[in-house]
Amino acid sequence: MKAQTVSEESRAAHLLEVADYLSRPQQFLAVAEARSGLRQALEDATEHSVVLTTNGQPQAAIVPFETLEAMRSALLQLLVDELRTSFERLQREVAAHAANGGTQPETTTEAELESLVGQARRKQARASSAKRRKKSR
Repeated sequence: MKAQTVSEESRAAHLLEVADYLSRPQQFLAVAEARSGLRQALEDATEHSVVLTTNGQPQAAIVPFETLEAMRSALLQLLVDELRTSFERLQREVAAHAANGGTQPETTTEAELESLVGQARRKQARASSAKRRKKSR
């Protein structure tokens, strides 16, 4: 049970990290302003993914905008499914607890839920920020 919880927490953390990345503002750059090498990379990206490297290390990927939008939609669906699964699991645990003679917990208000979500996002943002700082050193 503990290994499953850790795995679920890890999966949720990864999903939050990707969601955080995809929610950042996009930077648009006109192709005309980019170097000619980028034009070829963009043309190649219509046929297959293009990974940009620095000193042989992957740094970025170029994907068509439609692919990015499909990824966002898929991620949103994964997040919704994860939330639904987590909520259903919690409902089963509460029902089992109540069936075993436990007291019924107080209901959570919407403001409390928003606060918890905000805390989780801030925690993930701090972890991501620390990871980026560590990576840049």
